[in-house]
Amino acid sequence: MRLPLKKITDLKIIIILILFIILFKNLNFFKSGYFLFTKNINERQQNYAYDFCENNSSGYVFYIKNKFNLKEKPLIINYHIEPQQDWIFKKDNIYSNSNKIILLNYKKNKTYNFVKIKDLDYWISYDMATPNTSKGGKFFEFIGDLKNLDTEYKANFYKKEIAVLDNVKEIKFDYKKNIKDYDFTPGSSSLGSVTFGLLKEGEKYILSKNNINFDDHDSIKFIKFDNSFDDKNITEIRLHLHDNIDLSKFKILDNHNNECFLIQKQ
Repeated sequence: MRLPLKKITDLKIIIILILFIILFKNLNFFKSGYFLFTKNINERQQNYAYDFCENNSSGYVFYIKNKFNLKEKPLIINYHIEPQQDWIFKKDNIYSNSNKIILLNYKKNKTYNFVKIKDLDYWISYDMATPNTSKGGKFFEFIGDLKNLDTEYKANFYKKEIAVLDNVKEIKFDYKKNIKDYDFTPGSSSLGSVTFGLLKEGEKYILSKNNINFDDHDSIKFIKFDNSFDDKNITEIRLHLHDNIDLSKFKILDNHNNECFLIQKQ
């Protein structure tokens, strides 16, 4: 028996309504509409559209820009490897002002961990840092069986450019072909050299004064020691870096969980 036309039409309408309700629910239509009408654009940018104080931290940058009514673009330093957030200011044609600094995902005491590649005479680190976060090496910390050093030794630092990847440890090298023959000579690949061995603080060997730039998020780092340095019983080397930003020397204008800051030069 065929259904009357009116009942068929009513059934179609009910089915369409059910489908629309399911669609709106999956798209958070009602919640999104509530935020759209109850929150202004600044609140949406700060708290809902972007990470607030993690990853790229765009929400925090919007927050600082609005809270302090910034008319000049400050230096923005993100301690995570993320895209720069300068675009938040560019649309207003705001010019740079280095008097104020926004710190994102702040972390002090940066350390590079180096491991030895079997049968090769250098140490390699896959760790990375972002610009303006450190200023030169501070200590060597040797993990393993190392006797107290009675003389100074020299360590040379090099780098090899790579593409920025989410997981740099997944990069596959044919070491004997591509790395062993790498040109470890002064020039574009050389970061600099330091001496160490006599001055010691706890278990850390103080490096000679240096301003080697380790803030490089698109290269892997190498250490080559003097041939007289015996590293066969060392399992890991930790290079501790000087912090570029010492918060005690700045006026803190805003602090979010000790991770994101707006600071100003004293």
